[in-house]
Amino acid sequence: MNIKESLKIAVKCIKANWMRSLLTMLGIIIGISSVIMIIGAGTGVRDYIVGLIEDMGSNAVLVSVDATSATENDYMTLDDVQNIKTKVKGVERCSPMLMGFGRATIDKTATEATAMLVGVNSDVQFALTNCVYGRFFTDEEYDANAPIAVIGTNSAEMAFGYQDVTNEYITVSSSGKSMKIKVCGVANIDALTSSLGGGSNMMSSMFSNGSDQLMIALFMPCTTLTQITGADAQLSSVFVIAEEGYDYDAVGNAAVNYLKSAHGNYSNSMYTAQNMATYVNIVDIIMSVLTAFIACVGAISLIVGGIGVMNIMLVSVTERTREIGIRKSLGAKTSVITTQFLTESIILCLIGGIIGVTIGIAGAFAACSLIDIAPNITWWLILVALLFSSGVGLFFGIYPARKAAQMSPIDALRSE
Repeated sequence: MNIKESLKIAVKCIKANWMRSLLTMLGIIIGISSVIMIIGAGTGVRDYIVGLIEDMGSNAVLVSVDATSATENDYMTLDDVQNIKTKVKGVERCSPMLMGFGRATIDKTATEATAMLVGVNSDVQFALTNCVYGRFFTDEEYDANAPIAVIGTNSAEMAFGYQDVTNEYITVSSSGKSMKIKVCGVANIDALTSSLGGGSNMMSSMFSNGSDQLMIALFMPCTTLTQITGADAQLSSVFVIAEEGYDYDAVGNAAVNYLKSAHGNYSNSMYTAQNMATYVNIVDIIMSVLTAFIACVGAISLIVGGIGVMNIMLVSVTERTREIGIRKSLGAKTSVITTQFLTESIILCLIGGIIGVTIGIAGAFAACSLIDIAPNITWWLILVALLFSSGVGLFFGIYPARKAAQMSPIDALRSE
């Protein structure tokens, strides 16, 4: 008997007992669908979080001041930014991160919004992803206090209804002063501004008076921001980018040592350097381990499903004892009987695997749609799931198949 004939008989037997076969597949379906859904959704969440951190500058070191214990003298200044860039060995670029808040009016639509303002220089663009539309402001525009800004992609979509809002104008007001700002570029900066400013809840409570007001994020020259807010450039954090070939941690520590010396504060906790790339690795490892662990828990149902397959195949062997006796008396070899029952077991698990993969993919998309994240389901994940389900059928089908093949034809023919 060839493989083609074995497949036909296997499919015929499964159809003849389709309800029993479906219930037998249930453990395989649940196991495969849960693994696919967990890995697909978990990997999507991991990619989303890692993407946010990368947008925040995965190739930079964030040097910060402990605001809970810092005095006015401890905060960094724009002179410190310039000195870190020129005097600290290994530093290629350095940008201030000055936080400010204000009210914004979208000139085109007259829409009111709460504005989260971040004062930076042109070096920050090398720590962040490139502008999706337009450009970043230049050194000359920074020195000239130009009324110009880069807006977040999400902010542009919410404020204007579309993302490419280059050359549009936004009037920003703060501390009784206002300035018309020209949008020169659109970039993925919303996550960074939200994290630096304490999140959208903090912004809402401080500036929206409890109303559900639109909030937007703007990167502008630090010198322009000080003109709008009227505040001194007291910096709680700066972005430091190392030269090629230099260790980021070492450069960050060198910048911290300079600040301690410049401000006469040698406290071990006053200034800290955080390598943003480290966070990417940490999140990647944590999410991968969690996803793998939860997927392994879900895979337990595959073992349960495999046991169910073994049980039903043993029942099938018992029901078809006389058939086995007739085949063996007509000259069917032991290998033929073994192949026949193994084929049925594998086909049963493979069908369950296909159904499970379909349900798992649908479940991953449904779960991720609730949090607006795209799942990451690759072809190799589907292939491994199907091969694994076939392997379960092969493993748990060996014993019933061998039991059927080793039957004595005389005893089999005598069975009722």
